[in-house]
Amino acid sequence: MICEWLARGALCSQAYDMYKDHAEFFRHVGISRINAHRLCHGLELAAAVVVDEFIIPYFYRRNAKLSRAVVDALWALSAAATPSAAALDGVLPDGVIAVVQGPCIFGLELSKRTVFLGPHELLEPIRSYTLSPIFTPFQDFLVIADADYSSIVEVARRYGAAAHVSCIADVPPPAYILLCDVHRELGDLLTKALGATPYRGEGALALPNARVAVKKGGLEFELF
Repeated sequence: MICEWLARGALCSQAYDMYKDHAEFFRHVGISRINAHRLCHGLELAAAVVVDEFIIPYFYRRNAKLSRAVVDALWALSAAATPSAAALDGVLPDGVIAVVQGPCIFGLELSKRTVFLGPHELLEPIRSYTLSPIFTPFQDFLVIADADYSSIVEVARRYGAAAHVSCIADVPPPAYILLCDVHRELGDLLTKALGATPYRGEGALALPNARVAVKKGGLEFELF
């Protein structure tokens, strides 16, 4: 999941190269100073952008700007959520699914009528991607609607959503929330920097590559 990539990217960040100046941050997220060789390739470098340009400024109470570079990096990192979302597709209820964009920009792999909700900046990659002619036959199945996190319920109801799906961030019930198994501190910081609320519970549903929290009627639904 995305939290693991954030942790790997943190090792490749500019902040990590100045570890002493950012010791408080790395202690908070549980990443120690190491002298071993670091692998810094595509997704690690994308995660480093998110850490340096968004999470670190938020942590130190500076202006955390959701720049195009940060959004592009989140779009790249969200590929880590694709197998989990595809596995979740089989257990979602029938009807319209509201996919809330936050730490993960995802949901195109669902075979449901889908409404994508979230801040304008996070919806732009999806808007651009769905302009491809390949999506023309599916236009009736996809709706992209700007919504801040305080208006998710209202907008989802407007489109007749039967359930919400999110990644890390809490959303109103009925809800299915993909969770990180490790490095949730980084995921929580990213979620808060985006203006959303991290989900605090544990996963009740085990799927390949994922733990999923299930909320029904305002109560967590224990499947085991």
